[in-house]
Amino acid sequence: MRVLLFVSLLAEFTMHSAKILMCSILTAAVAGVAVPALGADTPATMPAAKVRVVACDVQVQSKKRGLCANDMSAEDFKAIAPGVSWYYTWNFEQTDNAKVPAGVNVEFVPMVWGNAPEQLEGLKKYLKTGAKPRAILAINEPNLKGQAFITPEETAALYKKIKAVGDEYKIEVVGPNMSLGSAKPDSITAVDPIDKKETTYTFMVPFLKAFQYYLGKEEMPAIGWHTYGEMGEFKWAIGQMGDEFAKPMWVTEYAYWKTGNPEGEIRYMIEATDLMERSPKVAAYAWFKERVNENRKLSILGKEPGTLTPLGKFYVNMPAHDSEVYYQIPGKLEAAKYATADEVAAAPSREKDTMLEIVASNGGGNLCYNINVPAAGEYTVDIRTTQGGDLLILDSNKKELADLTVANKGWQTVTATVKLPAGPQTLRLYPDSGGQAFTWLEFKKK
Repeated sequence: MRVLLFVSLLAEFTMHSAKILMCSILTAAVAGVAVPALGADTPATMPAAKVRVVACDVQVQSKKRGLCANDMSAEDFKAIAPGVSWYYTWNFEQTDNAKVPAGVNVEFVPMVWGNAPEQLEGLKKYLKTGAKPRAILAINEPNLKGQAFITPEETAALYKKIKAVGDEYKIEVVGPNMSLGSAKPDSITAVDPIDKKETTYTFMVPFLKAFQYYLGKEEMPAIGWHTYGEMGEFKWAIGQMGDEFAKPMWVTEYAYWKTGNPEGEIRYMIEATDLMERSPKVAAYAWFKERVNENRKLSILGKEPGTLTPLGKFYVNMPAHDSEVYYQIPGKLEAAKYATADEVAAAPSREKDTMLEIVASNGGGNLCYNINVPAAGEYTVDIRTTQGGDLLILDSNKKELADLTVANKGWQTVTATVKLPAGPQTLRLYPDSGGQAFTWLEFKKK
């Protein structure tokens, strides 16, 4: 419905300004830190945590955001680098057709795809070159025909070998990387060690429980899984995997395969990506994939080297919800650049000058922003919002800073005056009704 609008808006955005949605405002001063008054990307340290102060319009590369890829040129890597920090190719080493060029800050993560001996040996040789990836991905879809397709017992035996290599180099192993589910003819069958009967594993959870049985005392530090269903399935899977295994999750393939149009794919990607960015359960994620010939609406990159599709422009420019990042005020901050949030969802913006909006799911949600205040005093906060209701602004001690009333009409700007201490702090906004949406907030010194 708004695909043409998306395309026209994207032309107005640069890599350093992807206008997003609104979060809330909670003042939580970070003690014991000397933070410079200004700096586009100035680091500062504190005893308990790191603080990095950036200007409001700076795009922060996500530590979590990755990309599945088969073929990437130097121009392609440069195009994704502003927002994407890692990628993998289902291979144990970088290859010439997908090699990060010098000076581009995107990390390669190796994978041992299956139980062919040359893959494990290839990983060992790659790590001996001095490569130090953030993780090793282990075993691609052992439960699915056409992929690794090995039993839980065989998966555990291979995993132990990969884990031994990871332990030698002090690198975390993530896996196995499971298909969420599969049709019965495409699923692996084996005698389940827990139920003691022949089982066809059409869902990843029973397979992983059998895998853990065969691991014995060996620890599985993180799990990976893939999903191609709609948003309801996606949210359910995150909750299910968190409840069943209580391990950090890497969602190493995700996309909505059967969405009917590019607009639907964009909406899915925005909501799913924003959810994973803020979820403490998700350690990393990777969109499938750089170019998808059989389903082009999933492609991040265009046909020409270094070009982003409309979907790709959204993916690269999505904000990173990084707890270490504090935005320097005065300034205009995209509402989507929150640090934490609850009961909200991201969506394409209905306003022409922004890319995203944040929509409150109900009256019990909140949005938090990390800001750095150069000098204590009174500041005005202009908030771009729509739909009637109250907005409550609190500080870190749950003291009310402002209580605003939003008229029951379309897009409008409401203003609050708040008194802020100097230094890095967090502000929380509480919208009191579902459907309230936000695109930006602007801080000015009085």
